[in-house]
Amino acid sequence: MTIKERANELLERSFSRNIFTYTDFLTSAEQAEVLSAVNENAVGLFGGCDFAERKKACFGREKDLGYPPDYSIRILKISPSGIKFAEDITHRDVLGATLNLGVERDKVGDIFAVGKEAYIIADEKISPLILSELKRVGRNPVEVTEVDCVPETFRPRREEKRVSVAAIRADAIVGGAFNLSREESSSLFLKSCVSVNGKEFPDGSKKLKYGDTVSVRGHGKFAFIRDDGESRKGKTFVVLEIYR
Repeated sequence: MTIKERANELLERSFSRNIFTYTDFLTSAEQAEVLSAVNENAVGLFGGCDFAERKKACFGREKDLGYPPDYSIRILKISPSGIKFAEDITHRDVLGATLNLGVERDKVGDIFAVGKEAYIIADEKISPLILSELKRVGRNPVEVTEVDCVPETFRPRREEKRVSVAAIRADAIVGGAFNLSREESSSLFLKSCVSVNGKEFPDGSKKLKYGDTVSVRGHGKFAFIRDDGESRKGKTFVVLEIYR
């Protein structure tokens, strides 16, 4: 079943049973598919905090049902058991340790890791498993506790960067974002290291659109904001927001 078919099924169930219905956590690309498939007024998106990217979709309207939706989301904090000897942990460390418990990826929302601590946004059905069984992340023994929110200090920072590119091709912009040669950038697409709006993007010759969010494995993430005129040599300036 496609995302669009699933969205229509959940919307129909919401109206026929007079209840809210929900998806699991969706990528940015899947959220866009849901919004294109149904009436936007009948769907909400929430991922546990206002800066979350992976979100659940909720079908139904509070004004019709008379009560607010419950997305059944829990926020879990990961802390090292021994601070003195703890190493920094990464998003990849946390995701890998979580999936090794047998958790499905769509039951986990965003993961925010800074230094030796991290926060996982998870479906309430699998949060007890993570709370009781997640004992190690990377090389660190850890403790997991449930908290009310992700601290503002974990909000991803974005830094504006203006670069010149020969064309508004994906490989050219990725190269400009991370100071890579065209050959280095192109190889990342061939190795399936690049995703755009949460979806694998294998063709570096294609153009990016304003607002696209690009993730490059091993390098980072950025948003394509706009073009910003031409240089004297005929190159195009583009403005990016680099996630730090």
